[in-house]
Amino acid sequence: MLYRVEMPGDDHGAAVRAAVASWLEHPALHRIVEAEGGAWPAGSLLDRARMLHEFSARWDRRSGAERLNMAPGDIAMDIDELMDSAGQLGLTVAARPTGSVYDHGLTLGGTALASIFRVKHLLGLRDSGVEMKAIGILTALRDVGVEERALVAQHPDLSGLAEPKSEFDVMVAAAAHFTGEQTQVDRVDDDNPCMRSATARVNGAVVLAAPSGDPSRRANTFDNYTVYRERVACGDRVLIVTSSIYLPYQFFIALQALGWRQPLTVEAVGFPPEWMQGVLTGPANVLQELRSGLFAAVRTLEAVRDNGLAA
Repeated sequence: MLYRVEMPGDDHGAAVRAAVASWLEHPALHRIVEAEGGAWPAGSLLDRARMLHEFSARWDRRSGAERLNMAPGDIAMDIDELMDSAGQLGLTVAARPTGSVYDHGLTLGGTALASIFRVKHLLGLRDSGVEMKAIGILTALRDVGVEERALVAQHPDLSGLAEPKSEFDVMVAAAAHFTGEQTQVDRVDDDNPCMRSATARVNGAVVLAAPSGDPSRRANTFDNYTVYRERVACGDRVLIVTSSIYLPYQFFIALQALGWRQPLTVEAVGFPPEWMQGVLTGPANVLQELRSGLFAAVRTLEAVRDNGLAA
């Protein structure tokens, strides 16, 4: 499985490097790059990852904007072949977890509709018999835009979840909606909106809105994982549930943030992409998120290098 790695904790990051290499050298990624006009680079694993990320600039439709506001762009590759290759990389399909018992089940926030479906799938896996001794719903106090709430409102069974104004509140409401339980919320205010945080408890799950690790920007995925890291113990098994299309990025960032200096197993799976009904799952989104995955691969290999292992 591409998105699962057992880290022994005493290998200086070798298992992490091997996991990145397995993804980076996947034939499906080769096909996409070459069909899009790229040549497969030479050099060390880190050099190749950097050059591929540089090449992927042509896939950037966001330029810093939110994903729902991506600009259109040309795609050189045959669309059917692109989506088939993306499926082989796990970006357009859902996979069942390989295990039946995990110490932690985690999910992260995103656009409002995706956040709701991530919570739904995480709790659904638990209800279907996948044991999770602890559940962490990791998010931030990012404002949710009108477009995001409108997408939620288009789903009659979720229309009651279209009102929350922050990503944290969306995920708290989703956890309450899918469990039928009441919530307890504690907030920590700050003059800097980027440094605000919050905690909620819903039916055995903890919802954590992380403050940013940098006061000049809002919290990111690394910050979301970091706020949970102290709960992860030596030898734990961690299952991450997200949108399939974001698997590479969130998986690689988890390997950095949760750490490889202790024995740890990390696995990531996605919810069925068809739940999104075409929103943020099309060919342009695939290329955009492959670029994000390449960025995370570079950052992860750099972290491994800084830990003393050649990258």
